[in-house]
Amino acid sequence: MKRIQFYRYGGPEEMLLEEYQLPNLADDEILVRVKAASINPVDWKIRQGVMKLMTGRKFPRGMGQDFSGIVEGVGQQVNSLRVGDEVFGTTPVKTSGSFAETLITKESLATIKPSTLSHDEAATLPIATSTAWRAFVQIAKLKAGQTVFINGAFGAVGQAATQIAKALGASVVGRVRAELINDAKGIGMDIALDYTQPVPENLRGKFDVVFDTHGCLSIRDEGKLIRPGGMILNISPSLIKMVCTLFSRNRHFVVGKQDVATLRAVADLASKEKLKLSVGRKVRLNEGIDLIQGLEVGKRINGKGLIIMETQS
Repeated sequence: MKRIQFYRYGGPEEMLLEEYQLPNLADDEILVRVKAASINPVDWKIRQGVMKLMTGRKFPRGMGQDFSGIVEGVGQQVNSLRVGDEVFGTTPVKTSGSFAETLITKESLATIKPSTLSHDEAATLPIATSTAWRAFVQIAKLKAGQTVFINGAFGAVGQAATQIAKALGASVVGRVRAELINDAKGIGMDIALDYTQPVPENLRGKFDVVFDTHGCLSIRDEGKLIRPGGMILNISPSLIKMVCTLFSRNRHFVVGKQDVATLRAVADLASKEKLKLSVGRKVRLNEGIDLIQGLEVGKRINGKGLIIMETQS
């Protein structure tokens, strides 16, 4: 079996496509034949060593978390999944390893893939959609009739947030690149703004929730946009925003929570055609390192980067 892995924390040059052998399954784990895996910024942050206090120093380490595939083995205490099930989910942060022909993950991090979704579609969902779900459903408790502002609204988390907000009955205003304004409206955004332009003054104090998925919205602009009692959410906050979060009741740092309940909730929306993330580029495993390197240095592909195995899913 082959996977993308690395032997020490560092830059893109540390990634190698190599043969590997997985350990034996623990009682609460499943073995999955991967059909598709999607790329997230956290994947290269783990390789860079940003999270090494959590991930430790056991090498070689596989890369990638999001996946969709077919169960090939189950641990003795696994009850909800069986060999042959089509599943999607994530790998544990401590081990990763979805950019591979096979992977091991916890039963608690995977669930049945809806038959209406392809493996490609399912693989785009876990991290991006669970982050948006946590932001709007679990933290903001967004309700029908409320209004949200999303900065970076056509990135993966932004797309998910837009569609989840609309499914909840909220109105959405978002900032995107000028060439993506029509695409943003196509996924339900009520008003799409050019992110290179200042936020219009007539939006001052209009929003129940301001969600910065990009990190470039200034504290001043966030404060201008929010209405009294509203909430400001960030997934990539600057140091000063983190400090403000510590001393403010209406500011929150959002980290997606990976669990079966959330996976099932977003899968339900996706199966009802209320949630779909665009795929910007799809490659085979032997081209995966090049795609990761490009995304890491900021190459734009207008959607998720997807790595597929063997045959088309």
